[in-house]
Amino acid sequence: MCSGSKISDYCLFLVWLLHSSIILLLAYVNPNHYTTIDSHYYLESADNLLSGNGYYIFENNFYNWNSTFPPGYSLAISITSLLTTANDLIASKLVNIAASGVWLIYLNRWLGKEKAIILSCILFLGSFLKLWAHTWSEPLFLIVLFCWTYQFFKLNNDLQISRKTFSYLFLLGLLLMLIRYAGIFIIPLALACCLYHIRKKNNKKAKAYAWLLTGWATLFIFYLSINKYQSGEIFGGKRFYGNISISENLTAFSKGILNELLIRDVNFELFNISSMIGTGIQTVVMLLLFIQNNQRINKPSSLTIHFFVVAIGYNIFLFSVRIFSPFDEPGYRLLAPFSFLALCGFCLALDLKQFSTQLKCALLTLILFSWLDLIPRYVFGIKLLKVLTTL
Repeated sequence: MCSGSKISDYCLFLVWLLHSSIILLLAYVNPNHYTTIDSHYYLESADNLLSGNGYYIFENNFYNWNSTFPPGYSLAISITSLLTTANDLIASKLVNIAASGVWLIYLNRWLGKEKAIILSCILFLGSFLKLWAHTWSEPLFLIVLFCWTYQFFKLNNDLQISRKTFSYLFLLGLLLMLIRYAGIFIIPLALACCLYHIRKKNNKKAKAYAWLLTGWATLFIFYLSINKYQSGEIFGGKRFYGNISISENLTAFSKGILNELLIRDVNFELFNISSMIGTGIQTVVMLLLFIQNNQRINKPSSLTIHFFVVAIGYNIFLFSVRIFSPFDEPGYRLLAPFSFLALCGFCLALDLKQFSTQLKCALLTLILFSWLDLIPRYVFGIKLLKVLTTL
């Protein structure tokens, strides 16, 4: 926590400044600046948008429509590049840190400064620092998803349906689907809410969700038709080309969720010293936290429950889709929406009035040891073995 009246006034800005500095430093020192094959799709599409060539990538001596990813993130990069005159790579990092800045502003407005500061600590966990340092659409998706979840909570809890809340929820839903295809999980979630309110005989809310899911589904299908027309592919290649057994899928998700609960990125197939040390220390600290501070956790509020519901809904959707579309095993990138919302829900349940210095130190320990995941595993393992053999 920040102390002093003047420091307190600028505490969230200082948090954002520190987080941004770490992200830019990580991106700078990394040999490939945290870019992957996916990153090049985003960057090339952004460059073509900026140069007036449209949402295309250059392949096989032709400009082809980028149906692999929806255009939201690339469009954000191109707009940022246009406004700042930065190149596409730098602009992609600026998009990520700008997203966290906007998040902190709305946290302060919606939840107050103290809650905002506690929630901002999530950004400093190793897996999220690594996620933000990459040129990936996930950071922007997570921030929009948080805002969508908050508006989802407001729509469910307001006695009267506010047109403003309804409009925000609809627009944020469109943004989710334009940033990542996984954003369509809100459609079955809206359907479930519609059926729930029908059962509760709340016809106004049921009708609102019916309009939302119809609008989202219609516009998403329209976008897929553009993909089909422009590239001949609905999702940018074959994504549904076989099935995975439920047991195999369950094993993969169990490993992934265990990683998320331990706030690590453990490779279960290969022994890694840094992962084992970090996981062991974090597990002990988390157990001590729970034993000594279980009385400081409030009964889950309606807002907390909404965050957990959306987090679980996302995982159920991802699990179901992976049975028919055998994409990569769920790691920290795919499961980031689940862990981000679940951690936000947990932080919202904390009683800040009893937030002791001991608890603050324990949380700081968790954060610092999660940074072991930022160290290249091979390099760290070799150096640590050398140190141990010289003792």
